[in-house]
Amino acid sequence: MAMRSNNKERIFDVSIDLFSEYGYDGVSIRQIAQNVGIKESSIYNHYKSKESILESILEYYIGEMTRDEIPLDEAGQNLDRGFDYFYEAGLSLYKSVLGESRMMKITRIILVEAYHNDKIRGFVKNAMIEGPVNGWIELFELMKHKKLIRDDCDSRQLAESFFYYGFFLLVEHFIINYPEDDNMFLENLADKSERHMKLIFDSVKV
Repeated sequence: MAMRSNNKERIFDVSIDLFSEYGYDGVSIRQIAQNVGIKESSIYNHYKSKESILESILEYYIGEMTRDEIPLDEAGQNLDRGFDYFYEAGLSLYKSVLGESRMMKITRIILVEAYHNDKIRGFVKNAMIEGPVNGWIELFELMKHKKLIRDDCDSRQLAESFFYYGFFLLVEHFIINYPEDDNMFLENLADKSERHMKLIFDSVKV
């Protein structure tokens, strides 16, 4: 049983490596099996198809990205300690999750494949854009309630203005500037995102 579990993990990791290097359509089940060192038929003991491998990768990604999300009331407590504390704590967590090797590779797969893969495009739209934007809308509404920002602010516009810039930084790194040093990217992401968020917050704070 341990060997079966280990093989499934190896299939998962090898698929991520191959998809990130050659693209999802450029990789076959046979190629995955060869790189794992097992028979092609053995893949189907763990995954029913190449698409099911992709689905497990997407599930893993969103699970990791949302694993340490805190409830809105706890976010409110962090806001009470100051906006800088609230944002820097969240940014540090995001950096640590995204910086994991698997996550960096999966992010590239998602962004590259979204152009022509309907499943991944739907994932990007729902899980990577709409979900986070809605979360930030709730946070900006909470900031209004706590009298941290003006009541007349458009929470959706604030959320989109903030989040879309961060999403662009991902596209810039994984597509426009690829390949570049991942460690430097994470530091630049943190610095640019923090300055951008403070710019937004300063423009609407009470």
